[in-house]
Amino acid sequence: MTAGSIVATLLIVAAGVLAVPAVSHTNGATTLSLMASSMAFVAMAIAQFMATRPPLVERLFGGLDRIYHFHRKIGIAVLCLILVHYFVTPDFQGLSLTGDLNRLAKAAGEWAFYGFVFLLVLSLVKVIPKTRFQIPYQFWRFTHRFIGLLFVLVAFHQMFIKRPYDGTALLAIYLNLFALLGIVSYAYTQLLPWIRTRKYQVVDVERHEGATIITARPTRSKLRALPGQFGFFRVNKAGLREPHPFTIAGIDEDGTVRFAIKPLGDYTKALRETVAVGDALTLEGGYGHFNHRRGGKKQIWLAGGIGVTPFLAMASRLKGDEGQDIHMVYCVRDGAEAIGLETFRAQADKLGNFSFVLHNSATDGRLDAAKLVSGTAMDPAEADLWFCGPPPLRLAIEKGLKELGKSPRRVEFERFEFR
Repeated sequence: MTAGSIVATLLIVAAGVLAVPAVSHTNGATTLSLMASSMAFVAMAIAQFMATRPPLVERLFGGLDRIYHFHRKIGIAVLCLILVHYFVTPDFQGLSLTGDLNRLAKAAGEWAFYGFVFLLVLSLVKVIPKTRFQIPYQFWRFTHRFIGLLFVLVAFHQMFIKRPYDGTALLAIYLNLFALLGIVSYAYTQLLPWIRTRKYQVVDVERHEGATIITARPTRSKLRALPGQFGFFRVNKAGLREPHPFTIAGIDEDGTVRFAIKPLGDYTKALRETVAVGDALTLEGGYGHFNHRRGGKKQIWLAGGIGVTPFLAMASRLKGDEGQDIHMVYCVRDGAEAIGLETFRAQADKLGNFSFVLHNSATDGRLDAAKLVSGTAMDPAEADLWFCGPPPLRLAIEKGLKELGKSPRRVEFERFEFR
């Protein structure tokens, strides 16, 4: 567990602990129900805060990708907790400001419950069971925005519903603080498109077999990003305005950026067909902690397919004075898919601390741990493995290296899936 996940978990559990003395004079069912609702409410507020993508929290979690994965776990926890609160009915003589507010708070809580169950299930299920129908990303993202509004309803519910403790109780103060945090965070996320984005213009588009390479320059202030990081990318053109995360394949001192995007889904295919020089882009970033400078003195970089993009950005910035020996393996299904070969080969020829191998599966066979070991003079057991590509490839290589007794000192990768 990361430091961020530990802190978030403790804050959620604290709500349940504080609920015990506040409601213990009632009965066991009521105590359980209100413990569950208090923990769910704090978890919702933390999820809203995490959605603001705060840099400090990103460091605590070790990257935005890990924040989103923990965000998903919070969603599962909230769903379970609100179901407990709904089906284990509280039974107590409580306090309420007015009868009308209590009835309104009760109705708000019921509507929020049904809304949360629907949206959380929608967030957790990508494909309708026993069918091939996949819930479109655009629909998921649009409906996900309503979770913030539902949180406002829940905040109203917990503040004005009849309860067995008064507003001065430590639990009430704790929940009110998280209500404020969640509401402010939701408001901030709605302003993100204007606060933390940068305006760019497309200056070049290259359509290769393996990817669409888009180069853009800033029209005003430039994006702040390190090689290996990713950003949220959208084109100000019909059908392409939905922001999507893509790794930055290159960033120059003047702010010029390059993205290498493989046409895999509806959005990326439409992007390949319609993006053009002169189009306006809106970018946000950089995010992520995939940067070799925080790694060891010996590193093996393994790229699978379009997973080459962070390595392309990092390799282009190498100067040879990093104090790190780096061996890179770029694995592609077919040589025609490879991109950036000129950069990798030029750096390998120029720098003494960087070597490069292209593995063409069509001619060289499937890449496995044995081939990885035989293709480099560097001992994987003495090096870090930096990986970006299909998870099955990473798992197979890790397993193979372990069987050979050459497990890397550490394995660095990003969980590049935000839904």
